[in-house]
Amino acid sequence: MENIMLNHKSAALIGFLLAMPLAILLFIEISGIEPLHSFLVALTTEAGNNPRLNTFGKIFMVGTLLLLPLGFIISFAPVARNVRAGYGFTANPVNLLTAAALFTFISTLVTGFVIDQYPCWMGVPNCD
Repeated sequence: MENIMLNHKSAALIGFLLAMPLAILLFIEISGIEPLHSFLVALTTEAGNNPRLNTFGKIFMVGTLLLLPLGFIISFAPVARNVRAGYGFTANPVNLLTAAALFTFISTLVTGFVIDQYPCWMGVPNCD
């Protein structure tokens, strides 16, 4: 793990690859690519009138969501090391760009979750 953090190119590549599963899932969901979309829905949801995530679907979604912060940490570690050494933020621009993109994506997801669940936290009846 230490070798990954020391080589800034491999850290950027690994951070990018860790974010790819969620990006691919979101692309399939948004675009509705039919063979993949129906397979994903059948794999992760229960059958019935009110489709809900099954146990595998919950584990799968939480696992893919946890890869985002891990990718951000791996991508940002060389940038933080360079700042502490006095080289500045732009010493590894690929790592900085990857970390910024992952941070933007994470903050967008968290903001979307908060906006979606805020009425429930405020006690609005029938908020689901």
